[in-house]
Amino acid sequence: MRIGRSIVAALSSIAIMASMGACGSANADEGTLTFLGNNNQNAYQGLLDGFEKKYPDVKVKFSTVTGAQSGYQETLQTRISGGKLPDVYILPPEQLSDVVKSNLAKDLSDESFMKDIGQTSRDMYSQGGKVYGMSVSGWVRALCFNKDLLAKAGYDNIPATWDEFKEMCKKLKAAGVTPYLEASDTIGVPIPAWIAQASAENVKNGKKTIDQAIADGDTTFEKAYTPYYAKWDELFKEGILNSDVSGLSAESVVSEFTSGRLAIMPSGSWDIPTLSKTGINFEYGTIPMLKKGDTPYAEGSPDPAYAINAKLSGKKLENAEKFLAYVASPEGLKAIQDGLGLATATESYSAKVDPTFQNVYDTYIKTGHFYMQFLAEGAMRPEGYTQMQQLALGSITPEQAGKNMDEKYATLR
Repeated sequence: MRIGRSIVAALSSIAIMASMGACGSANADEGTLTFLGNNNQNAYQGLLDGFEKKYPDVKVKFSTVTGAQSGYQETLQTRISGGKLPDVYILPPEQLSDVVKSNLAKDLSDESFMKDIGQTSRDMYSQGGKVYGMSVSGWVRALCFNKDLLAKAGYDNIPATWDEFKEMCKKLKAAGVTPYLEASDTIGVPIPAWIAQASAENVKNGKKTIDQAIADGDTTFEKAYTPYYAKWDELFKEGILNSDVSGLSAESVVSEFTSGRLAIMPSGSWDIPTLSKTGINFEYGTIPMLKKGDTPYAEGSPDPAYAINAKLSGKKLENAEKFLAYVASPEGLKAIQDGLGLATATESYSAKVDPTFQNVYDTYIKTGHFYMQFLAEGAMRPEGYTQMQQLALGSITPEQAGKNMDEKYATLR
């Protein structure tokens, strides 16, 4: 449903080239590399063909699972529990701890193919100061806008600051245009961007990120998040949004936009194919920050990474390292973008993206300025959406939302 959810998109039932059982024999058949992917074989075929052309003495046996991303994660978890994984596999961040604890992921920290992997991606797949996964793409949620509707209020892009953004929305509303909507399942879109920016400033000054400080007990949601909840709540207090968004589906938001009635919606590159067919004159802009001069951030995350089975040795390990090196090469990155539809980027490589998305790609994905709250605490993100839905309804205050988050977090510790 989203870009990296283009990773998360439904997986094909194309026949598996190698049985899952065959993938578990770590050093059998040294001329064969087993690879477990989280998408269908057609999506990976360009990458596999390019690798085998460069290394004709290595044959890749590809396997996947049918179903959604959750099906892939269940299959991977089963193989982790059994201590059997293929030579190379796709590693979702949610399962990093399990593969590290089970000694099933090789430390990639000092590998030459990691030199151009951005710090955001390295951090996502790090534990104990070591990096165990190589992510070469990412997704972000920015703001897609109808250029013709914005022009009615005298604008040609999304303003840089929150106050300017609200002023634009009010002008759009006065012109008879619905200015902005958010879907209930991702409600509170600017909040992760603001928290990321503040956290980056903290780190620059030798302090902890906001979420890390909460996790370590140095602060609470009520203290740290309430100011950001209150700023977002201004959309309701100032009449830009109403309580209807608490139950609005993503499909409904897109429908309003493609009908030409909505000026701005949260979106990512996953919507470009649909929008391109509508005739809407659209472009993507950045999330407005709280004050002028703030470094732009957006909600997003590195995509699932490529990992090497730590049990490999000898020729098998050498082949696995060659495969990851090829993945990180310009040829490999292009094959991934072309086949899987992902926004690939490393410090030395820029993907060719749709012109409407170029600004967002350069601002966020290329720089690594994107952030996903509480990735290790899976229950906290949906809880955050629940609290923002209640805030949208006017059922609670920003302070109460923070308290409720603290209460939920206490049940997980």
